[in-house]
Amino acid sequence: MSKNSSSLSATSSSSSEDSNTNNNNMDIIQERNKINDGSILFQPHRTIGLISTSQPYSISKDKTQSHLDTFVTVPLQERFVIYKCDSLKPVLVSNHLPGTKKKKKGNRKSYSKNSYLYSSSSTSSSSKGEKMFHAVSDSSLGITVATHGYKGRWSASHMTLYKRTKCIDTREVVKGTTSGSSSGWGVVQILNLGRSRFPISKRSSSGGEGHVDAQGAGEDKMENCLLLAMICAKHSFYQNSNDDDDIDDGVKTVGYDSSDSDSEETSSSDDDDENSSSDSSDDETEVKSSKNKCKEDKYQGEIVIVIASRYDLTIQKRIPLHHVPNFTPSVSVHPHTYLNKILIGSTNGELILLNIRSGKIIHQFKCFQNKLDRNHGKITVLEQSPAVDTLAVGTESGKVHLVNIRMDVKLFTLTHDATSKYSSGQRKAHGITSLSFRTDASALEHGIAPLAVGQMNGTISVWDLTPRSNADSDDDDYAINLMEGRRTLLCQMENAHPGGVCRLNYLPQEPLLLSSGIKSNSLVMHIFDNPNHTGRILRQRAGHVSPPSLIRYQYSSNGGILASMADGTDAASCQILSCGSTGDHSLRLFSTARSVLDREFSQGKGLTKKASDLGLNKADLYLSEIVGLATCEARSRDWGDLVSIHKNHAMAYVWSTKRKAQCGPVLRQEGWNVSAMKVQPPKSAHATALAISSCGNFAVIGTKGGVIYKYNIQSGLPRGSFPRDATNKEIKRKTQAAGNVMRTTKMLERGLKIHKLREKEKDEDVLRAEKQAKMKILQARHQDAEVVGLAIDTLNKTLVSVGSDSKLILWSFATHAPHRRSPIRLSAPATKLVHSRDSNLLAIALEDYSVIMFDCSSLAVVRKFSLRENFHRHTGIITDLAFGPDGRKLFTSSLDGSLRVWDVPTSTCVDWMTFASAPTSLALSSTGEFLATSHQGRLGISLWCDRTFFQTVYLGVQPPTKPFQMDEPAAVAEEEDRGDLELRAKEMNESMKRNYPSIIDNMDTNDDDSRHLNPVPKKEGLITLSGLPAAHWKNLFHLELVKERNKPKEAPKKPPSAPFFLQWRAGETMALREDKNDQTKKNDDEEWDAAWSDDDDEKHTSTAIDFDNCNNKRKSDIANTPQTEGHDSSQSSIISKSKRKKVTHTRSDLVSILQRCSQDSNFEAVTEYLASMGPSAIDVAFSTLCHGMHDLEEGLPLLHLASLWLLEACQTKKNYEVINAYIHRFLHIHSSTISGVDASRQQNGKPDRPGTKNYENNVDRQLQLELLDSIKKLRTAHHEATERMRNKLQQSLCLLRHFSRIV
Repeated sequence: MSKNSSSLSATSSSSSEDSNTNNNNMDIIQERNKINDGSILFQPHRTIGLISTSQPYSISKDKTQSHLDTFVTVPLQERFVIYKCDSLKPVLVSNHLPGTKKKKKGNRKSYSKNSYLYSSSSTSSSSKGEKMFHAVSDSSLGITVATHGYKGRWSASHMTLYKRTKCIDTREVVKGTTSGSSSGWGVVQILNLGRSRFPISKRSSSGGEGHVDAQGAGEDKMENCLLLAMICAKHSFYQNSNDDDDIDDGVKTVGYDSSDSDSEETSSSDDDDENSSSDSSDDETEVKSSKNKCKEDKYQGEIVIVIASRYDLTIQKRIPLHHVPNFTPSVSVHPHTYLNKILIGSTNGELILLNIRSGKIIHQFKCFQNKLDRNHGKITVLEQSPAVDTLAVGTESGKVHLVNIRMDVKLFTLTHDATSKYSSGQRKAHGITSLSFRTDASALEHGIAPLAVGQMNGTISVWDLTPRSNADSDDDDYAINLMEGRRTLLCQMENAHPGGVCRLNYLPQEPLLLSSGIKSNSLVMHIFDNPNHTGRILRQRAGHVSPPSLIRYQYSSNGGILASMADGTDAASCQILSCGSTGDHSLRLFSTARSVLDREFSQGKGLTKKASDLGLNKADLYLSEIVGLATCEARSRDWGDLVSIHKNHAMAYVWSTKRKAQCGPVLRQEGWNVSAMKVQPPKSAHATALAISSCGNFAVIGTKGGVIYKYNIQSGLPRGSFPRDATNKEIKRKTQAAGNVMRTTKMLERGLKIHKLREKEKDEDVLRAEKQAKMKILQARHQDAEVVGLAIDTLNKTLVSVGSDSKLILWSFATHAPHRRSPIRLSAPATKLVHSRDSNLLAIALEDYSVIMFDCSSLAVVRKFSLRENFHRHTGIITDLAFGPDGRKLFTSSLDGSLRVWDVPTSTCVDWMTFASAPTSLALSSTGEFLATSHQGRLGISLWCDRTFFQTVYLGVQPPTKPFQMDEPAAVAEEEDRGDLELRAKEMNESMKRNYPSIIDNMDTNDDDSRHLNPVPKKEGLITLSGLPAAHWKNLFHLELVKERNKPKEAPKKPPSAPFFLQWRAGETMALREDKNDQTKKNDDEEWDAAWSDDDDEKHTSTAIDFDNCNNKRKSDIANTPQTEGHDSSQSSIISKSKRKKVTHTRSDLVSILQRCSQDSNFEAVTEYLASMGPSAIDVAFSTLCHGMHDLEEGLPLLHLASLWLLEACQTKKNYEVINAYIHRFLHIHSSTISGVDASRQQNGKPDRPGTKNYENNVDRQLQLELLDSIKKLRTAHHEATERMRNKLQQSLCLLRHFSRIV
């Protein structure tokens, strides 16, 4: 619950002091929102549905690890996500990238009130437009190096070091980006050369924080660092320009290698390398390393060697490829056993072998310089095979060459068909994008050597590199086959990734193939366990191929029953239905809690086989784009509970959310053909809007022509239309049998013209009334106008429709007749409609960018939002609407890039958010806890959490004057260590204290929930609310139910005795231990049973027994008392009673606070103390005040103090809802004690006089009278406050009803 600063009163006025206070509060709130990186009500939570991008992933592989310990690092826009391969769950999500592009001077936030537009170059990550191109992690996931640049660059320009999720260092890699020139250089690949040890003294002194403390100042200490090679190239657009001047790039360079630098220490070694092989090449060519020569020469490539430690990045050297000026690097690989050497491929099809230690080009390969291979195109992939000296080379022409780099010989070539299997026209080559060799033992057992090839057309081909052999052929034929390079194509998975394969890898020592797509937004793992060596999908994570256009929670707050849980907290409230836009006609289900529950709805059984038989893709057989859907849970266990309508399609389809498939009937009229080969329904019958009745039996479909059709969901049969005559003309007349009496009578009347005489006998007034009624009926329809919104009330009595003809029509759901007051004219044509069934209100978006609220009970417009004269109006088309669960908030999104939250009772804007891209759809969870939005150009669904559920939010009196720029949420790690969470929280707190010391101090002193209690009312005597979360006081009414649900099914069993092999303590014999066990066994059993006893009448419940000595003072008093005759028996009874052990009861801190506040006659501290506690703790605190009639000696004064506190709180009229909950709980616990005190007072009568026998109890009786008197006053005060509240509400309702009738 948000804090409501306004008090409940018929009339109220605010002074200037109050307005100044409110302005100050708004400033504080806005500053806090800057810290929280969100708006007043919402903050980023997570992004779902975004799996991968067009950038390739990297695998942190180690040959000693299995696939269970293998991780995949995927760049996602401004972050990277690390998935665990065994479950494809995200385990680590990084922070956003730092900015790299310098801002121009004077480019600040600007706000124009005249144009109502907001533009800024915010310092948030979203406005900087950073894009991550590559990300490489070490095997321990301790550090990650990512290359990135601002959006719009063709490749990366900077590199950033991450320590787990935190960015600790950023360096520039290529030239010209810092100075602002349009440099054409970029990083095309990161090559992981493995780990190596480097001395600290040779590293950059400007390293990360804590470097000296962590490593010490010793110069001889070595550190294990990650060695990387950045392959840099110059874009072809800039290759002819003269921008190779010496530009200071601001990067510390250790130095260039000279030609005779062989004595330098070894700087790199791969983890998988064995002993280094000889540098076998007779064609070694030395590279001129003079810096002046580098400036003069023109070159298109450069290799940057980077050392990545745990604290900083250091560029060790730069190796310019000026000796081969026309060589533009495109890809590289580090061959096995080739120490300090990398193989580089170029865009023109050349290969070179480079020594990164000496900077020499060892060899230029000539096997690709044949005339037949000149046109093989750009080298796109280089992959090391399991055999030493053998590599696979993929080209842009669709060929894969196996090359022996030691001998410079091309072994054989695998050619892929350049023309698609089912396409016709010109031949188009599909380039190779990725290669991977399979290395598991099962492949060796079957005698195959699989090679997986990914292509630009999305096809994955698996080749067997073993030469084809025939048992009947002789040795000469086998030798010919070996020389010709004939290989077997094991399987081909067509369209595995629509849009092209981005990257694929066989996991080490496993028959598992992991692949990602360029445009498919998916990670797919295939397993090859079939006898025919074909693969099947083992697990996958997939999202939409195109940005989603429509999202809805599976069972929304408006109309959802949620039969399993009445408060809407079951799993269905965490599932979002998402519909793809153009190019993606799928319907998907995303879970906001667990990604393993994500599913794609099936659109037909055997669709894959049917598409293969027809020569089409599976997506070509999908239904058209979904433009509307509606769900109802009422009959979900019996038949379909989801209905969808599609773009330029007349029929509606029924789906089952339980089966995740389209399994129901097709909703269509008689005569409409389902087959696309037959005549289709007219365009005027295309569906545009739909709604489902609350019972789940009927669905109504609105069309472009203005007709509304009604269907039965179970059978799919039509059940009439709105208006009724729309389907009567289409229904064929029933053939009537000859001899029918009614038919004969009608024929005779027509022959004798009797029906015309009856019409003349009618009165003219009657005829005029009938004519007017017919005209009214003809007007109450959407004539040739599109129906844009439909809604059905909870009782299935009324159907509401709005159209593009500015009409709102109410129909009788049973008779299909229009309401007598229909049609109702709107101020502009409608575009959207949303209905709140609880309040029976309609929110209608109009073409003039305004929103009106229509009350279906009073048939009048009761609210207007976003009007032209309103400062907070939308300036673009409203894309979606949504009501909050309680109907008090309205959410609107627009193409102007904003989302507004409106308070329905006051018709004011309470929150205003803007996004980098315009929101296209929004959905609110059934609990109101999360807000989901989809945006233009974004594949993921953004999830925002409502702050009012976990902290106090002050909305203020004035609406926001400017929007809040929202950052895009990041993905969430579903398996994260507790230590990482604690470290992240600690770092966040430290950064907030360092950057915002004044705000944090103010939050520490004033932001606690207990400090926000007792708000100052605008006028004395007004009732105020506390602003505490609803769970704090609502659960006090249902604690017994909560305890019953949380009660264990059975008491925990007593642990067994210690095992025999455990050593016993020295100095004790086994006999002594057995005696002790026998003595304490009975006491242990009694204490154990008492601790788990549910009987409130037992003596062990909620009491602590003091086993100290009996009251010696009481004994001495009795012993010193003079004995008289006849009192021996009474004295003995007193002594026997005094021997009983005294029972002491535990008390809570509430007792001491009550006693301290009673001295000051101010109990506000009690309310503040209880506000900081939970419902269960409050219940315990109230229970310890008095434990029953046997505890009146100490508990009676405490009950009196508690009643005085509640009486004062009730009379001050502050914290109305919380105090009422406290009164309810207090009386619920101590009602029996208070009634027992009242009964004993009536039985004993008046108190005795001083000096009598029972005068000792007079003090207790006086406290009893005071307690009963305070309870009586509390009842009167509570009754007066309730009556006052009821009268004010009744008066407000009467005024609203009066004003609605006037309108």
